[in-house]
Amino acid sequence: MGRFRHGLDSSKIVAVIPLIEHGPNIFIGAGHTAAKAFFEKHGIVVVANVLTEQECQRSVDDVWRHLQELFNPDIDRDKPETWDSKWPSFSHMGILGNTRWLYPQACDNRQNVKIYQVFRTLFDDHELITNVARAGLMRPTKDIYFPSLGKTEDRENWKTMSNWLHLDMNPLTGRTTTYGFEYTAESHFQPSDDPLSAQNKSTNNGMRVRKLQAILALVDCREQDGGFHTVPGFQHYIATWTKSNPKVCLRSNQSSDPTTTQIPWDDPIREHIQCMPIRKGSLLVWDSRLPHGNYPNSSNQMRIIQYLHMAPIADEALRPFPLLKEDLPETFQLTELGEKLYGFKSWESDLAQHRFQEQKNPEILCQVNYERFERAIMKDRCDTEKNTSPVVEPTS
Repeated sequence: MGRFRHGLDSSKIVAVIPLIEHGPNIFIGAGHTAAKAFFEKHGIVVVANVLTEQECQRSVDDVWRHLQELFNPDIDRDKPETWDSKWPSFSHMGILGNTRWLYPQACDNRQNVKIYQVFRTLFDDHELITNVARAGLMRPTKDIYFPSLGKTEDRENWKTMSNWLHLDMNPLTGRTTTYGFEYTAESHFQPSDDPLSAQNKSTNNGMRVRKLQAILALVDCREQDGGFHTVPGFQHYIATWTKSNPKVCLRSNQSSDPTTTQIPWDDPIREHIQCMPIRKGSLLVWDSRLPHGNYPNSSNQMRIIQYLHMAPIADEALRPFPLLKEDLPETFQLTELGEKLYGFKSWESDLAQHRFQEQKNPEILCQVNYERFERAIMKDRCDTEKNTSPVVEPTS
């Protein structure tokens, strides 16, 4: 086993997760005391059946609508030949572009009661907010059937990056990634040579306040389909790792994204990475103090997931992303719970009501307006391309 630079035995770091045939130990129902105990030990838990078969199918349909309406109207789920042109950015990471996923089932999943109960149990707090984030998709890379060719081919260039392992925080400064939420800290994404100034901000609370992240499996995500991997149990040792790796954290703080820390290629904790296949309809939640990432697809099936995080309204660093109800799909119906999770209504506590009355971060409001304009432009462009595409007459 490897050792850290200051002699810490890395073999003592990891609480290895017991795996079963189709993935890590799975719990049914978030209120189970065993599920929470498992999470406290490993920093990760999978809860099954938070979505029905029908909800999964509608979510997948939303993914294809998202691709066709915002990126390329000629993309066809049944024709891999169409999966090259104008494919969204960030595909090398298994992320479906940098555009928020605002489609009916995707929005409904964010107010799903079962999913809310998982986060409520793990946070031990009921006043929660949801983020508004993206979908994830990995194209198949092996033995893909192309109808126009009448044969199968491989696509190595569709593989995502290998060995991607990172923290969505800087454990030296406490800065954390806030994607999908409104952030409150000033200069949150500004590089700095002074980690102490960042440490002293109450909003840089990543090492003091529990942060949770999650993915929702919309199809069966087998190990060979690529997907999520992590170092389970690392939350118990991140403080020691940080003391042993101050230069890594300082470089992150000086970078263009000081809220993310890339784990060095030669770090011995990589010996303890575990892949996490999960079944359709399951929610995988992890502690943000776990190094994690995606590994490439090596199969003929797609991996499709939704990124979905929640946080307590009491978290000083985060607020609901300031969407307007007009930004949501016309056919989507907010529930009473959804009104609060999305931030359109206040929770009951005095703190929640105070937060509800706060002024919005002007930087985020500008971002929201820009994204709204960008979505409209993307949709108009795809509509134009769809209407001007040549009609192919069938051959007799």
